[in-house]
Amino acid sequence: MKEIIDGKINDIEYDNASCKILWILKEANISAEDKEKEIDVCEGFRNDWHKKNALSVPTFRKMIYATYGILNPTVEWENVPYANQEAYEVVQQIAYININKLPADSSSNDWEIKKAYNEGKDKLLMQIENLQPNIIIFGNTLKYFETEDLAKIGWDIKNTEKKYAEIETKNTAFYIISDDKLCINAYHPSYPKIADKTYWEEIRKIFNLWKSNK
Repeated sequence: MKEIIDGKINDIEYDNASCKILWILKEANISAEDKEKEIDVCEGFRNDWHKKNALSVPTFRKMIYATYGILNPTVEWENVPYANQEAYEVVQQIAYININKLPADSSSNDWEIKKAYNEGKDKLLMQIENLQPNIIIFGNTLKYFETEDLAKIGWDIKNTEKKYAEIETKNTAFYIISDDKLCINAYHPSYPKIADKTYWEEIRKIFNLWKSNK
């Protein structure tokens, strides 16, 4: 099987973004007939193929709404455009990568993801470092990373206070690394028990708290 390509959706838009946002998820669900092909998981965003599925696929829908909330922090939920309309354009400014770079199936196995991390961490960490994000959103993937590894590339969460968007629910944790680095540990965007509004609201709240600390 060939390694999957991931990274920036749009090089120019990402490089020129006032706030560079990196989403780190687990692995790509690839059909059996496509597993021997060269797959770029960002291509579906570039050619707008994902736009028609943006409402029906929870992963993309929540990623879009949360990203829109960061880039448009004054817009309230009732005024947020649909994920398959104006809001979709925010994907051009993000980078999106997976821990496991090989094609996978629809269900993820923690042991397999951790194995993929251990075997490919040097390349993965270099990829993150080269992307130079201001915000990393881990979609329930921070648990696979070793804190010492993240510290080596400037994301020292071990020595940073862990906070929560909502202390009662503890859905979304965050670490303010510096004035230009924010680490968010959220549920995977496909997680069905977190409503779109809650996902958007908590990530936007964290972003606004980070901004107010600058």
